[in-house]
Amino acid sequence: MVPRRSSPRLDDVDAFIRLADSGHLTATAENLGIPQPTLSRRIARLEKNLGTTLFDRAGRSLTLNTRGRAFLDHARRISAGFAAARTDMERLMDPERGTVRIDFMHSLGTWLVPGLLRAYRAEHAGVQFELHQGAARQLVERVLRDEADLALVGPRPEESRGGGAALGWLRLHRQPLALAVPEGHRLASDAGPLPLVAVADEPFIGMRAGYGTRQLLEELTDGAGFRPNVVFESMELSTVAGLVSAGFGVALLPMNDPYLAPAGLLLRPLDPPAHRELGLVWRAAASPAPPVDRFREFVSAVR
Repeated sequence: MVPRRSSPRLDDVDAFIRLADSGHLTATAENLGIPQPTLSRRIARLEKNLGTTLFDRAGRSLTLNTRGRAFLDHARRISAGFAAARTDMERLMDPERGTVRIDFMHSLGTWLVPGLLRAYRAEHAGVQFELHQGAARQLVERVLRDEADLALVGPRPEESRGGGAALGWLRLHRQPLALAVPEGHRLASDAGPLPLVAVADEPFIGMRAGYGTRQLLEELTDGAGFRPNVVFESMELSTVAGLVSAGFGVALLPMNDPYLAPAGLLLRPLDPPAHRELGLVWRAAASPAPPVDRFREFVSAVR
């Protein structure tokens, strides 16, 4: 039976590289700041782990043998790989040089996200951001799988509610929802509140399944007792608004968004009122990460 060997220690690998470069035990030990017997033990331990000698010895001088020369390239890659990993870990723990992985819905890419990032980078220029856009449900799943640190989503996900919630939640905005109808529509003569059931028979322009506004549309129409006839689905609220203005249907849209006000469109508030909550989510059980934690604190302070 072949004896089981333990993995080489990093300090043994580094000692081997230094000795291979100098070829002299005493000089290498002095450069490492360790006694010569300690260096000898490290090399002996590495050779035992590898199951072979790495040097030909001639007095106090050592020369790499064939196995030593073959292992040297591997040893350099091992050492360089660990050094790179250590640098990455230091950056992750450095609030001024780390990386924040932040996801956001498409509709927030025109106003909320640019404003937050611009303001934060003005004070913390060394922080890097990895950005990802997608549907609200997809973004929540990415945070739960630790593929993103934070996500800007709406409405508030169920995973952030109740005791022992899997997600933390920070509400940033609460937007009133409205029915968007084209100019000239039978319901465009009045700007007052409108019950959702008033458009039960109308064609709807909607977001795709999984997007936050589509989720709200389905919840609200279900509560009003009908299923919307969605004739076109989009990934962009601006497209939804544009198609309503062109007369292709009606839509559920948030109010008070300057990027969703094309000509030829009227927004009528819902009766009873309904809102879209926008907020920040993160894994409640995530370990401390200074760059992420500091950005989250910044968002909380400026909301």
